Amino acid sequence: MDRRVPLVSIGLPTYNGGRYLAQSLDALLKQDCADWELVISDNCSTDDTEAISRDYAGRSDRIRYVRHETNLGAMANFNLTLNEATGVYFMWAADHDLWEPTFISRCVGALEADPAAVLAYPLCRMIDESGAGIEEIGDPIDFSVPSALYRYKHLLWGNIASKIYGLGRREAMAAAGGFPDVQAPDRLFLVRLALQGPFEKVDDYLYIGRQNRAPETVQERHLRTLKDLNPEQAGQRAVLPGTRLYRELRDLYMAAIDESSLSFREKLEARVATLFVFHMRYHVASNLVRVLRVGGKVTRQTARLEHWLGKAD
Repeated sequence: MDRRVPLVSIGLPTYNGGRYLAQSLDALLKQDCADWELVISDNCSTDDTEAISRDYAGRSDRIRYVRHETNLGAMANFNLTLNEATGVYFMWAADHDLWEPTFISRCVGALEADPAAVLAYPLCRMIDESGAGIEEIGDPIDFSVPSALYRYKHLLWGNIASKIYGLGRREAMAAAGGFPDVQAPDRLFLVRLALQGPFEKVDDYLYIGRQNRAPETVQERHLRTLKDLNPEQAGQRAVLPGTRLYRELRDLYMAAIDESSLSFREKLEARVATLFVFHMRYHVASNLVRVLRVGGKVTRQTARLEHWLGKAD
């Protein structure tokens, strides 16, 4: 017999997440919406992650545990959980975070209230390793607006907050392609998703993100990110200029624009905005930026383009 399709699929990719995993699973089990399935995808952990996962999977037929023989990299592990999902809606769950009991039901309600929306996300408060509060993260930008260009331009600046751990329509998230093997794949994923439809914000602190890493230098963070993307290629990529890695990301942003339903003028505006942001934020040079910034002076055309970016609002 075919399994009944659940309302929500949850993907929990993990690697050596045993320290907080039980707390995270308990928080999911306490959700007031019980119509969900959970896929725990273990990247060949060496701690007690496997024992904890098998224990919880044995308690509930809603939980399925998959263990890999080798470490596939974090991004491949995230994608596997999305590919394994069968629900109407999908969300990723970090192996160290927590959720208020109404997280799923409130996000589902927001999506059902707006058929055009592709993602719903609540506000986030951060805690430290011991569970003590650190800060509440505000999110003043309205991503529920109909304009895909507006949503795109604001996401260009990396305003992702807790959106990547929101709850979305599974088909739209699958169409966004998951996490590609490039720098900042979560940002690109959200851009692709935002070009499909609006995001609905649940104006309540229902997501609890845990700061579970020790402070890192810029170089340490860079190397960790490369290992997360692809452990086998991390050493080769570590010696490449950062601008080359971000140029790859920029080109995928451009491809997302071309494949979108934006009008010709909106695509042109989005492409120019992308060139400017990648030039200013990641130092990825482009001939267009050089032409418009003649002699280091802001030309009339540049001022207009920066107004499109929201810099002169």
